[in-house]
Amino acid sequence: MGDVLRNDSIALINGVIYPMSSPGRARALYAKNGIIKAIGSDKEVLALCDNKTTVLDIKGKYLMPGMTDTHNHLLATGRSLETLNLTGTASLEEMVNKSRKFLSESPIEEGQWFFARGWDQNHLVEKRFPNRHDLDKINKDIPLFFERSCGHIASLNSKALEILRIGKGFKISGGVVSSDENGEPTGVVSEAAVSWARMNIPESSDETLTRWYKRATDEMVKMGITSVQTDDLGIVGSTDKIFRFYKKMESEDRMPLRIAEQWNLRDKKELVTFIECGYHEKDAISYFASGPLKIHVDGTLGAKTAALREEYSDEPGNRGIYARSQEELNRLTAIAEESGMQVAYYAIGDGAIERCLNAVEYSKRLSTEKGRRIPHRIVHCQVGASDIYKRMAELGVMADIQPSFVTSDWPIIISRLGAERARWSYAWKTLIQSGITVGAGSDSPTEPLNPLLGIRAAILRKDLSGQPEHGWLPSEKLDRVEAFSMYTKGGAEVCGEGSSRGTLEIGKVADVIAFMDNPFEVDDNEIQDLSIGLTVIDGKIRYIR
Repeated sequence: MGDVLRNDSIALINGVIYPMSSPGRARALYAKNGIIKAIGSDKEVLALCDNKTTVLDIKGKYLMPGMTDTHNHLLATGRSLETLNLTGTASLEEMVNKSRKFLSESPIEEGQWFFARGWDQNHLVEKRFPNRHDLDKINKDIPLFFERSCGHIASLNSKALEILRIGKGFKISGGVVSSDENGEPTGVVSEAAVSWARMNIPESSDETLTRWYKRATDEMVKMGITSVQTDDLGIVGSTDKIFRFYKKMESEDRMPLRIAEQWNLRDKKELVTFIECGYHEKDAISYFASGPLKIHVDGTLGAKTAALREEYSDEPGNRGIYARSQEELNRLTAIAEESGMQVAYYAIGDGAIERCLNAVEYSKRLSTEKGRRIPHRIVHCQVGASDIYKRMAELGVMADIQPSFVTSDWPIIISRLGAERARWSYAWKTLIQSGITVGAGSDSPTEPLNPLLGIRAAILRKDLSGQPEHGWLPSEKLDRVEAFSMYTKGGAEVCGEGSSRGTLEIGKVADVIAFMDNPFEVDDNEIQDLSIGLTVIDGKIRYIR
């Protein structure tokens, strides 16, 4: 990212503007003090300019609203760009060899942990999770933390277990610490136990966090992402430190895009304290905001921990894991809503989504203030049903989906769910047709950061190798407008900011991106190759080729 060009007003002329709203295409845009003041012809816009206006001739390129990543792990994304990526690893032996090679080329400093991410037992010839004995073959003296691709399961070596004091009989509420026949931990931890382990790994230095932050934000603005909601609490370690970190970044003019924190608080006590301290309404300066309460409700399909109403088709008796009881979910929702906080429920299985809707209904019955209702959202929202979508629409609950998940999950959906449940899964067209507001994000680093890969996935429902041939459940494919809308208008609405951004309209913020080629005319298979030539946020040029 080059130097930020500061100006009171900016004019973008000689372009093709797709505002993602009525009345449709235009040629030029004028913004002052970060707010769009006019959209129209070159002549109309140029008439508003003075000698202090930055005027850019777009030369026929294609302008759209900046894109939103509704669900991300910003600092973990930055960390992933410099750590070992185990995606595609085919065996435990290959995992060990890759890790040894990485360590030999990038030695870990004394006292530091070795992180890796991306393994998937479904792709390993052994068809099992790596355990501490496997990881001890890599190194016994350095603590190792190896996350599954979903981020909901991790494997630790013996040194990591020793440092974290995870021993025989160790338990975490809402999580699983796997043990062998002697009751000794195997090194595999799931769900809340993974979050606990992250929180108890020694904090990274401010210098390290800043490096990860810069790597991630530099990539975001190059990809046309102008707003992101992120969950960083597990890496940073405390609410206060998150506010201090982002306030420092913004005060030093090192925050090139809008960032809101999703608060993954552990329990009612933490939430009440958070609200009593006023953190839910606290902003740093202007680009950083306190976002929704994030509540984990279940796990993932790949790990068979997503909570289902009926048992897994390929594992009789297993219905997944609920991270929260219905009563706890009800209490947390009611407290958040009374304070004006949106709830972003992490829910993949139909059983988990049903519990979320029960909690929204419970909170609705308690609400006594007219107009107090907060539109909540289901993050991931993967396994659905007709009755679930009907209730979501009636309750005004939105869907915050991650389209790239279908490119990773499609080979296991039928085996996990059976044909009947599978047809209601990843059902994005049905969500839209049911009248549900849909926004989209990456869940990076679980899936790639690039929103264009998500848009391609929503349109084709195929992986990058072109499989399955006709797309997974082709009736659920989105058209080009629907797919881009999830990352622009829909993304802003899901984040509760639809009145101020997400479309290019007079009175909204000047968050604008320019594509070098027409995003509505390139071949479906080439969408991910579209280049961003310009990113403008709040009327300031944050990236230009």
